[in-house]
Amino acid sequence: MSATPWVLWVAGSVAFMLVALGMPLAIRGWKALGRKDREVSLRKVHTGEIPRVGGFVLMLGFAIVAIRGLAGTTELSAAHEWFSRNSITGAVLGALICGGFGLFDDLVGLRARYKLAGQLLAASLAVFGFGLQWEALAALLGPASVLADPLTVLFLVAGVNAINLSDGLDGLAGGITAIGLMVVVLAAASHGAAAVAVGWIAATALGAVLGFLLHNRHPARVFMGDAGSYFLGFLLTALLLLVHPVRERVAIINFSIPLMVLALPLFDMTLAIVRRAARGQPIFAPDCDHIHHRLLARGLPHARVVQVLWLSAALFAGLAYLNVIGVGGWSTLTGAVLAMLVVAVLLGYHNLLRRLPAFTGDHLLGLRDRRRQVMEILAALDLMAASEKDREEPRWRRLTPELAPVLARLGVPGFEVRRGPEVITRAGEDQGAWAWLSLPLPGSSGVELRLALAVRLPELQSDQLMLIERVVAVLAGAPAGQR
Repeated sequence: MSATPWVLWVAGSVAFMLVALGMPLAIRGWKALGRKDREVSLRKVHTGEIPRVGGFVLMLGFAIVAIRGLAGTTELSAAHEWFSRNSITGAVLGALICGGFGLFDDLVGLRARYKLAGQLLAASLAVFGFGLQWEALAALLGPASVLADPLTVLFLVAGVNAINLSDGLDGLAGGITAIGLMVVVLAAASHGAAAVAVGWIAATALGAVLGFLLHNRHPARVFMGDAGSYFLGFLLTALLLLVHPVRERVAIINFSIPLMVLALPLFDMTLAIVRRAARGQPIFAPDCDHIHHRLLARGLPHARVVQVLWLSAALFAGLAYLNVIGVGGWSTLTGAVLAMLVVAVLLGYHNLLRRLPAFTGDHLLGLRDRRRQVMEILAALDLMAASEKDREEPRWRRLTPELAPVLARLGVPGFEVRRGPEVITRAGEDQGAWAWLSLPLPGSSGVELRLALAVRLPELQSDQLMLIERVVAVLAGAPAGQR
């Protein structure tokens, strides 16, 4: 019997201990440096200052165990030559590059276009530089297999962003990733010594994620940030491309394995792209209409939503693993597709393109007219943001008359900028307002924007919330991408 399962268990256990024990030290270090979570977002479901250092510790713990395994006399070092031109090296290096871009975004902030460029760079390096291939895709394409490598790059980038978008609740992204890594570990163990390198890397990442989840479960003490979600998203997606069934299957079944493991986050990401494009929002503009937001809106507690989504991800992963060990095939693939359709209907996504109320007035608008309204308001806000580079009080006073009609269209008939009891500037009326919504202005200590809402906050649509967040950024004069 191969010693591979024992080796994988040791690698995962060491990574778990390093991350679990190192996290409290990193949290104290983050706080000692005075790092603050100043991001203003109506999508937040947490309060207080939660450090975003989890991803860095997770990557560090993973790297220590991986390097030790490659440098020492182990089954991994015997099976894999470090920095040789092979797919394992490409997967690890690409994941670390992605994590580096994410870490920079956590610390400073980075525009979406630069983050996407970094992801494309990491994926291209792994595929074209180190030979990471999606063999099932190439077999499925047949004569058009020349497209396999570019499509593999796009799938890696999609995996990164799918995991990143799922990182909206305590423990959610970490749990989904852990479930996916478990499939890779079990598949590697089924292949014995032939897959020891893939198994070692997956087991090490799994141990690191479980160590992180000790501190990230609800209520979370630490977040993984973009560093963690980018690193794990890339590594999991790359490793899934290296998973092969224990016996040869038809190309479509082999092809479905990584898709089924990532079914839930990929499904959520696809819905996000469709609805944002349909509503006139920028594709990379965040919103609050993800699957976990809809479950929260239905009254499920935070922890219960995470458990439901973990279970859903585990069911999809279980179907994928059945394909790995040779059970099922078309039946498991069909079941996964039907399950996603049922989820979409239960959560109301079949009404995604329904007619919505106009921003002003009670009449309903079709998709095209609603989209036009959003794009008009975005254009107006972008014009304000690109105007003079003044800051603080001069900027707030200058923009007040320009923002008043924009906010009125969004269901905010009045607003004011305050510093404590002092009203710096105000516009509109607050008579008949349902409530005041106070949002801190980034970069200005003790200053907040108070909005008089004409409707209850849950009644505001996703695009309205996105536009209100954009108003905050325009008033703050924050550069695009600044966290």
